[in-house]
Amino acid sequence: MKNSSKIWAVSLLLCLVLPNINLAQTCSCAGAPLISSQSISTASKGNLFVGLTYEFKEIDNLYTGSQQLENNTVERNTQSSLLEINYGITNRLTISGTLTYVQKQRLSIANNEELITRGIGDGVILLKYVLHQNTMNEQYQLAIGGGAKTPLGKTSLKEDNIALNLDMQPGTGAWDGIAWSYFSKTFAPASTINFFIYNTFRLTGSAERFDQNDKYKFGNEWVVNTGITDKLFSDLSYVAMLSYRSTSSDQRNGNPLPNTGGKWISLEPALQYQFTKGLSAKISGKIPVYQYLNGLQPTTSYTTSISIFYNFGEKVIF
Repeated sequence: MKNSSKIWAVSLLLCLVLPNINLAQTCSCAGAPLISSQSISTASKGNLFVGLTYEFKEIDNLYTGSQQLENNTVERNTQSSLLEINYGITNRLTISGTLTYVQKQRLSIANNEELITRGIGDGVILLKYVLHQNTMNEQYQLAIGGGAKTPLGKTSLKEDNIALNLDMQPGTGAWDGIAWSYFSKTFAPASTINFFIYNTFRLTGSAERFDQNDKYKFGNEWVVNTGITDKLFSDLSYVAMLSYRSTSSDQRNGNPLPNTGGKWISLEPALQYQFTKGLSAKISGKIPVYQYLNGLQPTTSYTTSISIFYNFGEKVIF
């Protein structure tokens, strides 16, 4: 009976993680999920942890405020590849770097015109410090970190010799400051459940759009992720996570722009399998449960991703 209930749980998670991926058609104004990807806590001294993630994001919903409208004009999607590297400088201090490659696709339904852009996206570099290590007597970990989003991606792509909008560029052109925190609580030996919560805040900078008098600034971004993880079988674990994301309005030359910014709450189920001591894989999905957008905007209908992790050393905490 216990194994039967676990099989049903796996089936339900797979249905949530893989919603209609065969129906995906087009591209997104969103870039690579740089700050949302910072889910790895810290690594022990000399430990190298590498993760490779592919993410597909379908943006075919149209919202004004919390009201969904019929979208019969434009279809979009974004495909992102992320390489994340974590290295333990000491048992408390970890350096983390993320590189991205992004493809954006937009289809105008009325005239059936398609636009695809691709290229190296922006990157992230962080230093993470453990304030409290998880021990048998005090079973929790607390870590903080900070760093920058680096403008590695291009912002000058053109179509018919006309510069494309920033939502179709691989990069943002700006340096951003990032603050990060992580807390996890285990309950061994009574339970294998692990509770976690991590926050990331991005203070965005501005970049020139067409000339020195045209400064564009994406909205500041705050992401909170909280949830639990537990084993289903010996090598198979699940993650049940709730995500909150808030962005302020974009600005041009210091003036807020309409139809930018908003708030999102999403359910993020995932399954993770441990192949060997060092090698694991994870498949996950993101389903919006609440969205409130400033003005009229296209927004995400679902996200699906798959990750492969390799740990050259001791265990790290997700």
